[in-house]
Amino acid sequence: MSDYGKRLELPDGEDRAEGTGLTRRTMLGRSIGGAAAFAGSSWLMAACGSSANTTPSGSTTVSSTDRPISSKGRPITLPIFSDNKAIASGRSPEKGPLVIYDWAFYLSPAVVKSFEQKYGVSAQVTTFASIDEAINKVASGAITPDVWVPDSEHIYQLAQSKLIQPINHSYIPNIDTVIPAAAEPWYDQGARYTSANYINTFGIGWRNDLVKIDPASMKNPWDVFWNVPAGTPMGMLNAAAYDAIGMSLIRNGSNLESVSQADITAASHELSKLKNVKWQYTSFQPLATGVQHLAYAYNGDFAVIGNYLPKSVPLSAVSYYFPAAGNGVILNDCWVIPKSAKNPVLGHLFMNHFLEMQSAIDNFRDVGYQTMLKDLTVDKLVAAKVAHPHEIMMAFSPPDFQNNGIPIPTWNTHQLTWIEQEFAQLTTA
Repeated sequence: MSDYGKRLELPDGEDRAEGTGLTRRTMLGRSIGGAAAFAGSSWLMAACGSSANTTPSGSTTVSSTDRPISSKGRPITLPIFSDNKAIASGRSPEKGPLVIYDWAFYLSPAVVKSFEQKYGVSAQVTTFASIDEAINKVASGAITPDVWVPDSEHIYQLAQSKLIQPINHSYIPNIDTVIPAAAEPWYDQGARYTSANYINTFGIGWRNDLVKIDPASMKNPWDVFWNVPAGTPMGMLNAAAYDAIGMSLIRNGSNLESVSQADITAASHELSKLKNVKWQYTSFQPLATGVQHLAYAYNGDFAVIGNYLPKSVPLSAVSYYFPAAGNGVILNDCWVIPKSAKNPVLGHLFMNHFLEMQSAIDNFRDVGYQTMLKDLTVDKLVAAKVAHPHEIMMAFSPPDFQNNGIPIPTWNTHQLTWIEQEFAQLTTA
């Protein structure tokens, strides 16, 4: 059986969510460095080129330093190479153990256990804290996982470097149940290399009893960070260098389809005007305790925030907003199978198991994130009692958010460099 339960044993004194062994303080955290991972991986950039996108026909479609490699408006179909094809159909599952490589505290133990029981194999969950750590370990052979969760912005480079293998959809029938953004993702048209993981929005969270704002009533809701009373304590995402800069670019009118160095500098300059800002991974604790009144935050933070509110503060004192019209940043992660996988059939079967409805419910309950299933609804999550209904409503991404949000594109290396430089100045000032 899995050793995942042992991995989740925590020292005495850690804050735990009701009914789980997870610490809410750490489980939603994502580390800095994702944007720079490939800029610092010379072996990979040599394989991929600096700013060009090679199509299956071999033509180059990106040459401008201002244009991302791929984006929502310019999706990419990744090439399949003759020496790196999907496994054949009809193979029997390997005996395992299945090796799962995932972000720390990003997968429900119940999902792992039910997979083990279904297929009669054991599963080993190994975790990483940053995308560059994960890439380096997979590339060096320090770990040989069967299934892995990188972020979508790096799928192009991973496919071009043949670090991941194409998937065979015949083993993943549940891939037909995912939302359109996951069935035909902008970073991998046809889902040639990827299967859906979670979807997230980056929005505005606040304590409505401590600061009186209404982003929905504003022509540009992102102006709220600049329009609150002077001295309002606020948090700003630093999970990746492009998170807050992406929001500021959108506030300045960009749809992220073409981003120049001047655009990035201007967006960073606007962020530098904000005072009393704490750069942070997560916001549920500082907002719950009132240390911060306002934050640019993951929606997933608000599926757990009730666990941290003082008894004297009702959950209704917390609000979260993301514009339904879509002028805000969305993110989704995805499962891939490394080329080095020893159990690729099991890897495919786990991808399929992850997309079961019960797995989606277990994951929302235990980690606060939404699996990208068309039939997963607020009503189903409320009925399953995975969290307080208000928490579910704040954390859930309805179809308008899924369809209209602006994903962070696959930046070219020029854009990555500009973003990292500006981010370093913002966070060290």
